[in-house]
Amino acid sequence: MKKITVDARMLESSGIGTVLRNILKRVIPSMPDTTFYLLGHPEMMRKYPWLIAENVQYVSCKSAIYTIREQLELVQKIPRETDLLWVPHYNIPVFYRGRMLVTVHDVFHLAMPQFVDGALKKFYAKIMFQAAAAKASHIICVSHFTKAELCRFTGVSSNKVSVIYNGVDEFWSTPLQQKQRIFAKPYILYVGNVKPHKNLRTLVRSFQNVMDRIPHSLVIVGKKEGFITGDEEVGRLAEQAGNRISFTGFVSDEELKNYYHYADLLVFPSLYEGFGLPPLEAMAAGCHNILCSDIPVLREIYGDCVKYFKATDEQDLASNLIFNITEKSNVLDKKCCNSYDWNTASDKYLVILKRLL
Repeated sequence: MKKITVDARMLESSGIGTVLRNILKRVIPSMPDTTFYLLGHPEMMRKYPWLIAENVQYVSCKSAIYTIREQLELVQKIPRETDLLWVPHYNIPVFYRGRMLVTVHDVFHLAMPQFVDGALKKFYAKIMFQAAAAKASHIICVSHFTKAELCRFTGVSSNKVSVIYNGVDEFWSTPLQQKQRIFAKPYILYVGNVKPHKNLRTLVRSFQNVMDRIPHSLVIVGKKEGFITGDEEVGRLAEQAGNRISFTGFVSDEELKNYYHYADLLVFPSLYEGFGLPPLEAMAAGCHNILCSDIPVLREIYGDCVKYFKATDEQDLASNLIFNITEKSNVLDKKCCNSYDWNTASDKYLVILKRLL
């Protein structure tokens, strides 16, 4: 019986965890003659019924990512009989000598060092990406843009890298459990985090410039405190806007689906992404009016299914906010959703996993 070990410590994180959950719950039952050793928090993994299977074993591994401790613990905890190790991020165990599949979601730390705090973090990322490129038996990237970036910054051969797009979970297209709007007023929606490259500052400034011309609020999915500490100007502008800018705090997936469904416009203003999943989730949930920053990866993923604005141009974004709110013919269909599904992605993972075993 073949044995695959998976670093599952990030099972419940947003981006990487989404890939882990959706691939594992399809791949594990498709490989009943393969034992899967999952490194991570056993109590967390037991919450998922599809991880309670005869061919699944938990290996407790609780070290934090991006630490020296993880480098020491991972090598100790990976079972010696492992035929293949899947690392779903670039933080590979550098001292591991076996066959290894690595998934790279983006190369942000290399491509946009101006947004990375501290020389140590930059140095660590450079070393780890180079190690992943050198030691991986094969690498999966989530977009052709990310593959090109990885090859450009590490020199890895393109033949060593496959592209497997993310999918959109069927959950987002299922009917709402709560049919009533959570946010009663008309609103523009932002879903993201506080990292500077997410470009929330430009969105808040642009909204503030046009909010006297539209009745909409700007709803930001996330904690107000996090945005203020992450970017003081964003917090100050939000305070100036009064009740026209609302922070949701933590929301469940069902609540987020409600926000997606009833939004008059979703804005995805990021300066850099490896894929960019929220617009797909929004489309599936029933939001057909989506405005994205005009960056290469979003053009690759969304084509003509969304509208675009110049990523760093506040005036262009402001004009597009007005246009996309008032121009009803702009409403889009969700044909893009049909191009990305986790069944297709897991089938491609299966091919690679079996080839590497």
